[in-house]
Amino acid sequence: MAETLIQALSYTSLAVVAALVGGVVAVYRPPDPQMESNVQHLAAGVVFAAVAAELLPDIHNKSPTVVVSGFAIGIVTMLGIHRLSKAIENRDIGGNFAGAAGLIITIAIDMLIDGVLIGVTFIEETTTGVIIALALAIEVLFLGVAAVVALPEEMRNIQKMAVPATFGALMTVGVTVGVLTLEGAAEATIAVVLAFGAAALLYLVTEELLVKAGKVPQTPVSTTLFFVGFLTIFLLDIIG
Repeated sequence: MAETLIQALSYTSLAVVAALVGGVVAVYRPPDPQMESNVQHLAAGVVFAAVAAELLPDIHNKSPTVVVSGFAIGIVTMLGIHRLSKAIENRDIGGNFAGAAGLIITIAIDMLIDGVLIGVTFIEETTTGVIIALALAIEVLFLGVAAVVALPEEMRNIQKMAVPATFGALMTVGVTVGVLTLEGAAEATIAVVLAFGAAALLYLVTEELLVKAGKVPQTPVSTTLFFVGFLTIFLLDIIG
């Protein structure tokens, strides 16, 4: 268990660093809408490939009931998080932070879920865990940028940087909880978690990343970056 946890945390550190890098970029050089769309396309391709190449094959031969249960829980959870985010924004919760509160809470919950998923994939197979951790690091880079950009301009930079730092900490907690609670768990339990993670990541790609990216007119570059991200992870899986 200790070895698995150390491996998972070492690769999760890439995502922690990515979140901080995203925060620094957003503080000192916020990207324009087109650049943000390009990064979203790249992240979507990366996450989509990680699901297709790593998570779905791991649950392909599992019981249909187990897979459907995991997917259903994942979809309901993500829809619930989305509704929570909208409720916070509509009720103007958080005063000056109301505009960013819903987004930050959504990302924070997502970081915990992603952390647990990384932990479980390392339990299942190290190679799968590495690919998922790399894919999520790119996702977290974008989320760090998005969260800091949404914060009030009058906030001090050190306060803004506390947000992506918290994201990294939450992902680390998720990894630790995932490994410590699910190491040695029944195959059906692991399969449910993997199916849950696949549904959550597919929701992230289709309902978050690509929806937000679509608000900016698509260019050949942004479309190409989606496939570059997909092929990068897919080739890493083949080589690995």
